[in-house]
Amino acid sequence: MFEVASQIVINLVIACFIGFVAGYIVAKSRNSKIKAIDSEKNGNSIDEQKTRTSINPIFKKGFSVDNKPLVLSFPKSSGKDNLKKIKGINSKIEIELNNLGIYHFEQIAKWSNKNCDWIESFLDIPGCAKNNQWIEQAKILQTGNETIYSQKVEDGEIEVD
Repeated sequence: MFEVASQIVINLVIACFIGFVAGYIVAKSRNSKIKAIDSEKNGNSIDEQKTRTSINPIFKKGFSVDNKPLVLSFPKSSGKDNLKKIKGINSKIEIELNNLGIYHFEQIAKWSNKNCDWIESFLDIPGCAKNNQWIEQAKILQTGNETIYSQKVEDGEIEVD
């Protein structure tokens, strides 16, 4: 009885090993075919496709997320604030901030200096957030009050592109 049981166990181990090897080979060959088909469709080589693919903008430059500011996955039901009311934020920077999940003055008002450093470095706008005092302006704007700059933007005296 013991000999039969040991032979069954040995055969199961061998079958398992063969199954893993066969599965690995099949998966490897299918994966390369899929990459080749995708690259042919897009007209890109596989190397170009690897460098071009990005899941989340946070990882586009290999930044640490330690000092990343608080973000939202989608704007609150009230919509999003016009971040261009903050001096130093134009349409392009507003879109970049929205892509990061920053939609409201309240979020910017809660930033620390390290958060500002992270944003400036990530968006490649050195000194912009600190020099233009984004945090201070956001604190004023989140209360519903206006700054001199935001009032000029609101009145159309300053056009922010």
